[in-house]
Amino acid sequence: MSPAPATCDPDIEIATATEFLLRNKKKANNFTWGELESAGHLSFIVENLPKDGSGCPGGWMFDAMMGHIGAAVQAIRGNWTYGDNLAAVNRLTASGIVSLADAARQTRTGRCAGSWEYTIVQVLPQSSGTAGAYTRVYALFKK
Repeated sequence: MSPAPATCDPDIEIATATEFLLRNKKKANNFTWGELESAGHLSFIVENLPKDGSGCPGGWMFDAMMGHIGAAVQAIRGNWTYGDNLAAVNRLTASGIVSLADAARQTRTGRCAGSWEYTIVQVLPQSSGTAGAYTRVYALFKK
């Protein structure tokens, strides 16, 4: 794992075979939490609020989590019902040119997953909405 940025004072609170929690001691709403579910699916949350450019960067925290738990991960879950990933999917699909799977690949989660070679996207049927107006998107990123 690369050294923590100056605005980041990481504290790994949980690091088991199936769960990982890293919090930034310098910023209350800056953390990542991940859980390895059945079939090796990793569900996770990355938070860094307020969005002011300070704190542990999301990609850095994701890498810390994957560095600990990644060997057991078969797929990375994208569970988006709000936030930046859902907004990116809606922005990218609004023209009707970019598919939902390609849009998912271009989200922050998709780019982080791709950096660990999880580049195959499977959009799950629980997703709902239409191009540019999705209300929830569930995806799996696989190798």
